[in-house]
Amino acid sequence: MLSIVRGGPRIVFLKGDRNALAEILAVRFKISMHTFQSALDCAGEGQSIIALHGREDDGSRGFRVVSSPADEVLAALFNANPEALESVRLLPRLIVFRIFGEKDRVLEQMEKDFGARRGRLRSVLARSPEEGIAVCFTYAPLNGPIAMSDVEDDVLYVGNTSYEELHLLLRSRALWYFSEGLENRQWNEMEIRIYDSWGYFMEHYERLRIVLAALDTGMILGEGWGKDFAHILMPVQIYRVRFFTFFSAQIVKEILMGLEYAEDGTRLADIDLYSGREKISWGGLKTGMKRREHSGEVFRNKLFARLHESDKKRLHEAEENLLRLRG
Repeated sequence: MLSIVRGGPRIVFLKGDRNALAEILAVRFKISMHTFQSALDCAGEGQSIIALHGREDDGSRGFRVVSSPADEVLAALFNANPEALESVRLLPRLIVFRIFGEKDRVLEQMEKDFGARRGRLRSVLARSPEEGIAVCFTYAPLNGPIAMSDVEDDVLYVGNTSYEELHLLLRSRALWYFSEGLENRQWNEMEIRIYDSWGYFMEHYERLRIVLAALDTGMILGEGWGKDFAHILMPVQIYRVRFFTFFSAQIVKEILMGLEYAEDGTRLADIDLYSGREKISWGGLKTGMKRREHSGEVFRNKLFARLHESDKKRLHEAEENLLRLRG
């Protein structure tokens, strides 16, 4: 559930017969046209940003985002019309690493471990692949689009290794480097308890999974049925989720409060949070609101503001389904 490392798009500058190259790309691949900035904002791992020589000079929409890796693109161009292609310029490979907390601690440790050199994000365009692989850093979750505005300006260039080797090594050490940035913070194990007198526990659990995955907040360690006691000798069924997160209990409680209410203000469920034996109360959250439903509305709006459109849509559909089931 926690994504810490992923690859970036491959950026390729082509020189040759622009019309012929553009026609081959349009026929062979699914492409979208962009400015360079918008191409960097929307292209992801396994995709390519293709610039035909000369079109990048005026910043116009001359950059193509291709939903295929660069080797497939170059093979298709060469096999279709080798005479149309004069030269190819590849920019350094990109790896994106998610950080939380103290960025410099993570960079210093990687710099030491890999003999890396520091650079600036804006200098990537002037580099060649021989200078190393560019490791970029962001505080944003990696399971959605990463805009260039979300990427830190500090970059580490790692040489004397292949992209595949470095990517594999970073993935194997990802949690260790990520935790290095926490400094005096710590990972927190919590328990989420879902209560619903209507009995639609799995529907609430699915909503919870959508949000935890969308915000990349941590890892689910276990789940299962349990009982709680509303009053002495009056057990009620609950669904329990053990959760491991680098966020504070207060931030997780805000997220859960945002899931308790539908858009029209209908109370969908009670979702309690425990840190050890301590129950985290909504009253301890600094909202200035005296009524729970008002706090729920505030946190629901805050939650939805952090989600991508696709996740908002899934959450809306899940809420509509719950209200439909309740009749």
